[in-house]
Amino acid sequence: MEQLKIGITHGYTNGVSYEVILKAFENPTMLELCTPVVYGSPKLATYHRKAMELSTNFSTIQNAGEAIKEKLNIIECFKEEVKVDLGQQTEEADKALVCSREAGLRDAEKGLINALVGAPGDKMEQSSELTVLINEFMKVAVLTDQIPLNQVAPFVTEENVMKKLRMFDRCLKRDFSLTRPRIAILALNPEPGNEEKEILEPLIQKIADEQICAIGPFTAEQFFASRAYTYYDGILAMYYDQCAAPLHLSGSEYCIALQTGENTIKTVPLQDASLDIAGRGEAPISSFCNAIYTALDVHRNRLRYEEAHKNPLPKLFHDKREDSRRDENKRPPKPE
Repeated sequence: MEQLKIGITHGYTNGVSYEVILKAFENPTMLELCTPVVYGSPKLATYHRKAMELSTNFSTIQNAGEAIKEKLNIIECFKEEVKVDLGQQTEEADKALVCSREAGLRDAEKGLINALVGAPGDKMEQSSELTVLINEFMKVAVLTDQIPLNQVAPFVTEENVMKKLRMFDRCLKRDFSLTRPRIAILALNPEPGNEEKEILEPLIQKIADEQICAIGPFTAEQFFASRAYTYYDGILAMYYDQCAAPLHLSGSEYCIALQTGENTIKTVPLQDASLDIAGRGEAPISSFCNAIYTALDVHRNRLRYEEAHKNPLPKLFHDKREDSRRDENKRPPKPE
């Protein structure tokens, strides 16, 4: 199997990002899975390696095409000296983060790397078709993106929800190889209101006509408390805070975000720069490693999906199973 080339932004340099990168690739097994290309600074990597007393070797390269297999490769993205102030937020570190991110995104868009992974502190806030929050137990898409809570209700329209459902359904099929994904829709209100009765409930039948299996709406408290999420392949939440706590509590060590676009694959650990523990050698690497695993899986799943959907045969008959599948959308999950 071809070894994929994974770009890595170096995150926030005054935090735990370099510690996490170096600790992750100190393990030779990680280098057997992919060829990592870090967009950052060899000098900063050397500083953190010495400070953490790590033995990770790396090679300095000029571009992604020079990446060496079974080696951690680092591209120097900026010539300016960056002072390391562990645990501090500084303008220099902010600029270094932006330089790294922009360089990685450019190469991803040119196809020079197969996917891009952000190190801790880099949320890669870049427009994408869809952001999916992932842990071991659930995949969650959010209808609204980082807007004030009082602006969420006006955004809950049939057009917006249908658009997000279509994107989410395609993502689950293409990026996760799910043939018939079941998507749970969370209600906006704790008790049924206008949004549920006039928008969410009617559109569930309408979206079923497109062969998308969406079920709900469910109140968030009941849905997560009863572990109903174990019966679904994906969850569409109305706003971020509605799903953030359950996501972290049910699998915080592996929480990541997939920013899925038409061509570029980007994943990031849901792990901040951890300025409070910078330099202590205490930073966990599980979420960062999971972001890499997911990026690899998504890339390969997309190749299989695209191959399987080349030149599809025209539909020549009515499949009665589609009628029964449409009825699936009316079935509530089994309570535990």
